[in-house]
Amino acid sequence: MYTASKLPPISDTTIHEKDHDNTLNLKNQHVNDGKTGIVDVWPASSMPHAQSAYVPASVSTTQPKPKFLKDLETYLNRELSIIGRLNTTSHEARMQVFRQVFEFLIQEFKTYKPMLASIKNEYETYINELKDKVVELEPLKAMIITIAEECDQKIMQLRDLERKELEELKNENKKLTNKIDDIREDKQTLAEMIQKLQEELSLEHEKYRNEADARKLLVQDINDLRYQYEELITARDQGRAKDNTQEDAVMLRIALERCRKDLVESQNKITEYQANYGDVIPRRDFEKIKEKSIEMTSVLSNLKKQFTKLSEEHSTLQTVYKQVLDQRNNFAHECDILRRSATPRPDWSKCAPYIEGGNERWTVISQDRTSDQLVDILLAEIAGADPTNIGAVEYFEGLGLDESIPRYLRYEGKIRNFRTKKKDVLYFINELWEEKAKYDTKNYSNGNHSDIQEFIYEYLKKRHDDDNLIVEWGYNLHYACQRLSKDPQIGLFYNILSGEVDEIVHHKQQQMFANLKLAMSKASSSKEGCISIKDFSQVLRKSFANKTEKDFTVLEEGAKVAIDKDTPDVIKYMLLFETDADGKLSPFLLKIMEQQWDDRLAYISEIEEAIGSDKREITVEEAREVIKMIDPSINPPALEACLSRGFDYFGLVPATTKTDVETFVQLLRFGDTNRFGRPGENGKISPKVSS
Repeated sequence: MYTASKLPPISDTTIHEKDHDNTLNLKNQHVNDGKTGIVDVWPASSMPHAQSAYVPASVSTTQPKPKFLKDLETYLNRELSIIGRLNTTSHEARMQVFRQVFEFLIQEFKTYKPMLASIKNEYETYINELKDKVVELEPLKAMIITIAEECDQKIMQLRDLERKELEELKNENKKLTNKIDDIREDKQTLAEMIQKLQEELSLEHEKYRNEADARKLLVQDINDLRYQYEELITARDQGRAKDNTQEDAVMLRIALERCRKDLVESQNKITEYQANYGDVIPRRDFEKIKEKSIEMTSVLSNLKKQFTKLSEEHSTLQTVYKQVLDQRNNFAHECDILRRSATPRPDWSKCAPYIEGGNERWTVISQDRTSDQLVDILLAEIAGADPTNIGAVEYFEGLGLDESIPRYLRYEGKIRNFRTKKKDVLYFINELWEEKAKYDTKNYSNGNHSDIQEFIYEYLKKRHDDDNLIVEWGYNLHYACQRLSKDPQIGLFYNILSGEVDEIVHHKQQQMFANLKLAMSKASSSKEGCISIKDFSQVLRKSFANKTEKDFTVLEEGAKVAIDKDTPDVIKYMLLFETDADGKLSPFLLKIMEQQWDDRLAYISEIEEAIGSDKREITVEEAREVIKMIDPSINPPALEACLSRGFDYFGLVPATTKTDVETFVQLLRFGDTNRFGRPGENGKISPKVSS
């Protein structure tokens, strides 16, 4: 669009022509109310070079409009007012008025007439094209209206159809409800019949027992009578034998002497045996004592070895004790000197009530800190900064451009330290896991997933699209995760990022949380996300069979934050699975993560200790025996999966496979290795595998 300042200037020749022919007549009588008059061009006195040097400074230099311009405006306003009185809304009439005014301008300005005529023709051509397009679009407008009406009719038909289907579903629902009521009544009737039959069965059973007891008593009475009858028969027979038998006195004397001789011989043999074998023990007792002696001998040798080792350790500890005692005395002496000469040390525990998080958080952030560092921590808390950033470097050193370095860390030079806060790190981790889950679901199958280091690079590239920003955010997030790795969420992400733990551990953990939430939902008697404390404890014990009562107590303490204030015996379990504004999990889930991680490391350490430090290689059978011994509750599929993970073998591991003990333990730490039973279920210390 051209402005007035960009129009070509009027030449001196044109000005003289205008001055020479200063009485022009209008060709249309509407310009000055039908009268022939004189049209003024723009006054020559308005030109800079035409001003007189003799005009006083006090005289106003404001110039009036040219008469030609006034006449054009008058004509334009009059015609527009006529159109307005006619109440016409056609733009064609208004365009005709402006077209006539523009014609007057073209006819008046002879010098610019070709240019203005060209402009007018172009506008006329463009307007005609627009009119043609409008004419072409009129049928389309009618078609759109027709289509809209058809769509409205279809929508109404669909609504009627849905209304009918809804009524049918309601009727079917009512029928099913009635059917359920009938089934419940039948169930109640059957339950009453079962109870009645059980009562009748108990009565019949009682009758049967009474009859059985009576039968036993009758059998006993019959046996007693039989014994009495037999005794009577025996007594009668003996009485008859005594009457019929008459022993000879000589024979009885001979028999008596013979018995006396046998008695003397027996007594002599007994005396001889007592003299010869009085101090001899039975062979069975001898074998028992011999086995016990061998066992005690081995125990004694082990105790001697332990005693020797403890003696050496004792002597070493005595030496260390003497050194520590000397150091303590020196420190005590220096402390006395400092106590007399230096200012008293402040009691930093007084700061705990004024720090967010109380005494627990103050203990964590002030541990092993000097007084100077504690002052920095207090200043950081006052300023609202992150205390963990105290003493952090201003710049990171790039790790280089080697292929072994992750892509988001490939850089040479210095990178600025943003001092990333914990909430920013948690927000990044949560958002990254969500985006990665979507990407893996779309591009991978069968539980596979993309490499997390490559995905971080692509994720940062998508967010920033600048190599410098990618490197800066990559280094700051990497070192922030390293600095905050004591947090369970950040620590697990950093272990996965550094390649120490497989990503499947995170996915199994999320699946565990989802299963726990589903179990609480099933155990809940209401639909408002509430569960009783009793049901909550039962769900925990069913979901985590490998935890001890101490672990359950810790988890129940962590869940107290979700106890309903109005009903203290009810827990709002949905709050336990939500994150706060900073992206942090609830204390309940954090305790579960800590317990799972600690139990996992303890389980692998027990396996490593049971294998033995002096063993270099391990076979599949030896590993199977060790795992069964440490975790007797493990099922066969889980055992085979653990062996496949430790031996880095897909499927069932052959019995002849061997591997290094160090490699076996590292692979167990890398994968999702967890205990099935509770710790110490085997009830004894795991012996080491023989060499």
